[in-house]
Amino acid sequence: MHDSADQSGPVSPTVPSPSEGVFPGERATTVRSFATGLADIAPQLPDAVWTSLFQQTSGHLLAGQAVLQGADSMGHDLSAIDADRYSDLPSADVLAQIRRQAPDSPELRFAHLLSFMRDINADTLAIAAGAVPHLGSFSIPTAPEGTRPFDVSDLSAHLNEDGVLLPALDRTGHHTIAPVMRTILRRLYDARDRHSESRSRRALGASAAEWLRAPATYHSEGFDEALLHVAEAGEWTALTELWASRGHALMVDHFDATLDAFAKVPEAQAHNSAVLAEALGDCLQVVEVRRRLGVNDALTVLKEVNFEHAAVPTLDSQLERIKNGDFTVDDIMIMAIASMRRQKLLGQSAQGLHIARAAQELINDTRRLQSAPTPLCEARFHLEYGITSMFTGDLTGSAQLLRRSIILTELASASSPYLLLPAHSYSALAHAMLGNGPSSDVHLRQFDDLKDRTRITSPHTLTAYSLARMIRAMDALDLDEAGQYSTRLADPSLGHHSWLGVVRYRSLFGILRSDVGIEGKRLQQAIDANRSSLPADGLLLHTLQLTLVGLHLAQGQTHLAQNVLLDAETESPYIILARAQLHLTIGEHGTAAHLANRVLSQNSLDLHAKASARAIQAASLLGKGELVESDSAFADALEYCRIAASLIPVAMVPKSLRDQLIERSSSAAEWDLIAPVFPTGPGTVDDLGSAVDLGPTDGPGSVDDPSSVDGPGSIEDLRSAQARFGDGSIGGPGGLGAGERLRQRLLSLGETLRIRAGHTLLSPSQRQLLALLDTQSSVSAIAAELNLVEGTVKNKLSNLYSRLGVRNRRDALARGYEYGYLPTDR
Repeated sequence: MHDSADQSGPVSPTVPSPSEGVFPGERATTVRSFATGLADIAPQLPDAVWTSLFQQTSGHLLAGQAVLQGADSMGHDLSAIDADRYSDLPSADVLAQIRRQAPDSPELRFAHLLSFMRDINADTLAIAAGAVPHLGSFSIPTAPEGTRPFDVSDLSAHLNEDGVLLPALDRTGHHTIAPVMRTILRRLYDARDRHSESRSRRALGASAAEWLRAPATYHSEGFDEALLHVAEAGEWTALTELWASRGHALMVDHFDATLDAFAKVPEAQAHNSAVLAEALGDCLQVVEVRRRLGVNDALTVLKEVNFEHAAVPTLDSQLERIKNGDFTVDDIMIMAIASMRRQKLLGQSAQGLHIARAAQELINDTRRLQSAPTPLCEARFHLEYGITSMFTGDLTGSAQLLRRSIILTELASASSPYLLLPAHSYSALAHAMLGNGPSSDVHLRQFDDLKDRTRITSPHTLTAYSLARMIRAMDALDLDEAGQYSTRLADPSLGHHSWLGVVRYRSLFGILRSDVGIEGKRLQQAIDANRSSLPADGLLLHTLQLTLVGLHLAQGQTHLAQNVLLDAETESPYIILARAQLHLTIGEHGTAAHLANRVLSQNSLDLHAKASARAIQAASLLGKGELVESDSAFADALEYCRIAASLIPVAMVPKSLRDQLIERSSSAAEWDLIAPVFPTGPGTVDDLGSAVDLGPTDGPGSVDDPSSVDGPGSIEDLRSAQARFGDGSIGGPGGLGAGERLRQRLLSLGETLRIRAGHTLLSPSQRQLLALLDTQSSVSAIAAELNLVEGTVKNKLSNLYSRLGVRNRRDALARGYEYGYLPTDR
């Protein structure tokens, strides 16, 4: 912007008289007086051009003269030039004249600084006022004795009076500077300091950065403009601190300014800061989604973004630089978050856990890292750590990590609903899967309240919320509501086990409503596709296998259930529980009771599993005729169901035994104690746990939690349903016969585990022999196939016939087809 034609040196500052104003030269107050004052330069201009020039120069005759002479020297007809091009025309001669007359006053420097702002309001005036003392050689003169000190309101009043700062007609409280005046103000200092523009931008950026650090400025009108000035000035430290303390909430509250500001971060700078790398990469991702959708509404765009943090380096790739102290604690946490997400996408959440633990060790090494973590970065780290733990099946650890994330977020000065929403939704899911229904409901209520106030959603958060709601509806045996949430859950990819829980609970839903369909095949496919990445002895695999056994037993396919268990040689309580279910359905009550006792003897067990084991134990004792013991075990099962706020453990007992247990316990006080926990109609899940003080639970995952996005219209659907059912909670106002109504709900439930009394379980070698008996014509051929002598084969056949309760080959094959050990589609 320096005018090389003007070689005049610096002019000594002069103090203007009160009549001169801030800007030198006369100023016309009307378009007519303005045109008259410049008539000798341009006598033939149309009125419309005079009006435009008057507005562009705020009526300053010297400014108008500069434009007119510049247009004349360039051979331009001002009538043919757009008004927004006037600022390109000021002539060097008049600019030199302005410089000679212009005082080097605080007011003029203030106006000079404002000329670098896009929008001017009370906040940006304060920023500029704070930047004036940092303009290097242009320090504010010492105020003469008896005069008032430097004050932003005085300066803005001076500029208003002199016509430099003009009120914006379309926005109250906002001001602007006409383009021609803006250009002249910027060029006033060029002859004195060739770098005045750069210096002013740096001063403005430094002052804006300081201004942004004040929490009160976050929701002020000038925040967006200050953010842009910080980015333009290259104040990368300020941007780093801002992203670390606010994170993605910046995009919600200051959408356009955030995208524009962080898009200016150079790649070289992002290479030195994982925080800035994340901000840059995520903002570019949002910009791309915004372009694809063709909309500019923050919430609409952000709902479609998963934030994969592609620009952030992996933690293991930067270990050497971390050891050298090149990164802060926040950088380490951001890299760990990005690494955990990538491992999740690859179906390797267990590897993600190793990364989280490694990051924790690095963070705890205070000898090497002197910086303290930002509360929000720490909360985000624990959130991602908790989600990763959930995907590996560590639900107890997940609930604890998510709780820490919520506490850190709520304690942070910049508490972010954008972070609280996923923390509450995943917490609700973890507690629901652990069988801690009341804690799940607390998080769901917290989530609903936040969503109503913020309208923020994200794809993964929606899935976690909907799955938690589906589980809680099934806990209450409200299958209609469970079906509504099931339809909102997208089918997960077979090669991505992050959402195997969706397949698992859809399968359980099919069992409860006696409509298994193809859920068994889907679940088996999901297990097979992810088997290589699922720990062989992990909780996730075992619970999936337990559900798969339940699916087969619901269809009476005992042999397929046995196949699953033959492949699961483990002492996991969930596998033992599945074996107990299997033996219960074939009438081997003693074995089922023994297996249930083994499950109950293990300490590390969630409430659902304890209640299920007690229910199986009660049903087995009933089948054996030990009625008193059965009644006692069933009362214990109901107590666990009350604590867990779930009826599923009782529901997962063969109907004939279940109905007998319910009828025998009709006078038990436990029914009236448990009834208030459950709703009667759809849409009342939000009220669970509020009717009775359940107190702390005694199982793993019973975190003493002090505090929890749904598909389109789900919250509204829920509330309309509540209006229809009124006070429908069993045991609520007017809820006479609460226990009886709850019993009737269970009695009306269909078959879940089909009894196949008399079904014989064969060992793998016996099943192989039966298959050979079906395909080979003679004992000698079977012996050759097995590399055994014929006598041994005959002994084995005799044992097989005895096991099946038959006497010959024909009956053995018939029984094999009946039990499903032999294929029927040949």
